[in-house]
Parts: sequence; C-alpha cells; structure tokens
Amino acid sequence: ADRARKGLFLQADTGTIFLDEIGDLPLPMQTKLLHVIEDKQVRPLGAESARQVDVRIIAATNRNLQEMVAQGRFREDLYFRLTVFEIRLPPLRERRQDIPGLIRYFLRRNASNSGRAQILGVDAVAEEILVGYAWPGNVRELENAISRALVLADGDRIQPADLPAD
Repeated sequence: ADRARKGLFLQADTGTIFLDEIGDLPLPMQTKLLHVIEDKQVRPLGAESARQVDVRIIAATNRNLQEMVAQGRFREDLYFRLTVFEIRLPPLRERRQDIPGLIRYFLRRNASNSGRAQILGVDAVAEEILVGYAWPGNVRELENAISRALVLADGDRIQPADLPAD
C-alpha cells in the first residue's frame, strides 16, 4: 500500500459487490468477510478506525458449499449469511438447450470486438459438437472456445476444424 485507496467494500458502499468463486476463499479470509457482513464495517489498511459500509453482497461459486461446511472447509455461519437468497444455476452440461443461444450471443459480442463481424454463424456439425461437449469450464469455457474459433475461422461460419481439439 504505497498510497491511500478505497477498498472494494468502500467503493461498493450503498451498492452491490460481487464476490466470485467464494468457495475458494481461505478460512482466515472467511472470518474477516463474516466480520464485515455482521458489523457492517471495514477498516482500511493503515487506518486507525473502522468505516461503516452498506453493501449488498452477491456471491458465486462452482463448489458445493454445504459439503465444504460439513468438511470444515467453509464457515457455517458465513454460509448462512451468504445464502439468504440462493439461486442455483446448473452447470452448462445440465442445460444444453442454452448452448445455441449462448453461441449466438458470444458470436455477436466477440465478432464485433475482434473485427470479425462477417462471421454469420456456426456450421451445423460444429454446433452439434459444441452442444455435445460436457463443458467442465462452463460458460467461460464456451466463450473462450467461440473466441478461439473466431480467430481461426476462414469463412463466414465457424467449422468443426475451428474448434478446440478436445
């Protein structure tokens, strides 16, 4: 800390903070987060006193937090604080019907960002391959596969050869 900066909780004060991969948070940090949630205060690095924060927390994980609680790898009290309103989004492999729509979305977004707006779609065989894949990396992996295919595609449609080998 070579200069004073607002931490993430202070930046999010009166708003929302998104904590991604909360299941990867080490136990000592879980304790600190629990204190922030319970006390509604943070103490900036180097500060002599705590500051009040009013923050809505949205947390995400691909881990089973209930199992982690049972194994002692996630604090039960923090689990209950975070799961006031839980939305379970199944992995992509359990909702294959979403894959074509996600492909179209990523094509539009990534094509315009990469200057490859001439890509009109995905060959039917390539789409079958994409829908049939298990996607262990979920939506992020699908997005990366589409980004890669956009770089490799020669014509106006992504072909099976443009997809990652796996």
